[in-house]
Amino acid sequence: MPACRGRDPGRAAILDGPVQEGKGVRVDVDRHEEDERGELDFTGRTVVVTGSSRNIGRAIVLEFARRGANVVINTRRDEQAAVAVADEAAALGAQALVVMGDAGDRATIEAIRQQATERFGRVDISVSNAARRLHRSFAETSDEDWAYHLNQQLTASWCLAKAFVPGMQAAGWGRLIHINGPDGWLGGADRIPHSVAKGGLRNLTKSLASALGPFGITVNDVVPGFQDTVRDPVTHPMLTAELTAEAVKRIPIRRLPTMAEVAWACAFLASPRSGGITGSAIHVDGGQFRLS
Repeated sequence: MPACRGRDPGRAAILDGPVQEGKGVRVDVDRHEEDERGELDFTGRTVVVTGSSRNIGRAIVLEFARRGANVVINTRRDEQAAVAVADEAAALGAQALVVMGDAGDRATIEAIRQQATERFGRVDISVSNAARRLHRSFAETSDEDWAYHLNQQLTASWCLAKAFVPGMQAAGWGRLIHINGPDGWLGGADRIPHSVAKGGLRNLTKSLASALGPFGITVNDVVPGFQDTVRDPVTHPMLTAELTAEAVKRIPIRRLPTMAEVAWACAFLASPRSGGITGSAIHVDGGQFRLS
């Protein structure tokens, strides 16, 4: 049964929505509701975040939870960590749902769609965050590596759109946010499939933005730079405290951007007043790469 909702999410349509024949999009920046959460109030909205049991995904879930959204948490293996994030979200007053499974598996995405729809009615905001990196040379990278990483980071984002866009179209409002990375612009010699997937993801974002804009749906990338996250030493074997210190010296703000700042960028792009931003990329890297 769909969960009880707060403010009618349709009220956000005073700010953006689908194009109507001969009318265009209604935009009224002076008429918006003020409450304890200000203009970033997601009460009654439902957000799915893949790969959200820790690190950036967890930060995104909690950002939306504290702003009133229903949150759907997904991870492929650590159910205990996912439940802990759900408990944190509940402590912030949010309703939370955990759906286990690899986001690169279409069955997982269908399970997320089905369970989220049953619990909350529909999904309004989809954040494609799940990603695994490998550290292998060209010679060591197998065809299986290539297929797996393109599927998990590129095809999975396509499948998330296919799963949730119909409901967004019916509502006349929706947000797709893809967590990209500098490798999508710069490439990476020791993680070629990952880098190619991220580059393809950038083009997917721009293509979906063009296709879905008339329906009141925006599609954007958020691109974290070097972050102080928990990393697997197998996939990041050269990451040391000394390397981190050297990297910080090359960041104009002279510190690592935080996961909370990445999450804030997602909330900003999901807000009704960001309806004029689509096909874009926000780089939360402290100016390290200055990518366009």
